Amino acid sequence: MADEKPATPGEAPKPQPSAGEMSREEKIAAAKAKAEALKAQRAAAGAGAAPPRPAPSAAPRAWATSDNPGGQPVAPPQNPKIEAFGTVTQSVELRCESTEDQNIRRLLGGLGLYRNPLRGVWQLDYRYYAEARRRLQEAGYQVDGKDYLGRPLDRWAPETRGWTRLAPR
Repeated sequence: MADEKPATPGEAPKPQPSAGEMSREEKIAAAKAKAEALKAQRAAAGAGAAPPRPAPSAAPRAWATSDNPGGQPVAPPQNPKIEAFGTVTQSVELRCESTEDQNIRRLLGGLGLYRNPLRGVWQLDYRYYAEARRRLQEAGYQVDGKDYLGRPLDRWAPETRGWTRLAPR
């Protein structure tokens, strides 16, 4: 205590680092040295080259929906054939094997897909069929779609089928 200087009235006393700690100046110097080492390492790897990105996987995208809150991945289809049937009531019925139910729920649950209790098939609104078909095809399914008159569903438009409001003449 004898070799300590008394603090002047306007100056706060500086905390002294203990034997195991680094001082503030030493910490700053160590951080600068680390930054310089990283810069040198990047320069050696390639001038201005960004780190390589991982290649996209061939697996279909996992959608986080109310039926798949964790966004769990979709399993490869065991029975890839799905029949889509357009009904008079502006919905699409999807028929598939029961082994595919979990995948169908994970892929399309966020689009308003539900299980029709009377017919035992999955049901979806016409407005979301194009997105549903895209998701199913990305997952490896083959979708064959027809409406109640035998027309293909991939060209469905509300103006050409079903109930629409016509503009006044």
